[in-house]
Amino acid sequence: MYAIFEAKGKQFRAEPEMTLLVPTLDAEPGEKVTFDQVLLAGRDDEVIVGRPSLEGASVATEVVRHGRGEKIIVYKMKRRKGYRKKQGHRQGFTEIRVVDIDFGAGRSVEAPKVEAPKKKKPVKDEAATPEKKPAKAAADKPAVEQDRDETPEAVEPVKAEAAVEIDATDTARELAAEAGIDLATIEGTGKEGRVLKSDVQKAIKAQEGS
Repeated sequence: MYAIFEAKGKQFRAEPEMTLLVPTLDAEPGEKVTFDQVLLAGRDDEVIVGRPSLEGASVATEVVRHGRGEKIIVYKMKRRKGYRKKQGHRQGFTEIRVVDIDFGAGRSVEAPKVEAPKKKKPVKDEAATPEKKPAKAAADKPAVEQDRDETPEAVEPVKAEAAVEIDATDTARELAAEAGIDLATIEGTGKEGRVLKSDVQKAIKAQEGS
């Protein structure tokens, strides 16, 4: 048997004959104090839930003593201001003993059962089905056709003679074309054997002299 009640803005769990430390109460040791803000209570296999509190429910307690908690140090400082302040604080409390728990006329609710998550069945991806059809069609092809279309070794290489490009200037090419002279027959005197305009002119003169 237990109950969750509110006291001085805080919530506490109370059980019979339990001792609690609550914020300081205005009561003398030995006096009876009753808390009527019971938010939830439980007994055996049932839970009584308040909306927000249980109607008629209460927790009866007896004040044992008043006291103060452990000391904490509060230190303040302001940079470059020469401000230093040290202060101690001990929070007061009241020790109470739970005498009785009254459930009142709250509605009984079964304790929530945690169910294991159900495994979802895998969903078939319909969009993936059409993508498999081309693979199946490729598998139905005859072995000879697959070798001819897909095997790189089955493709006959295309034999082509590489065209020999003569390194020559644009003016030399135009002059040679006008004179009907093949640039391949001219020995270039330019850099790395490049055919110049003067080389074409010499070839024209040599052709006219012959």
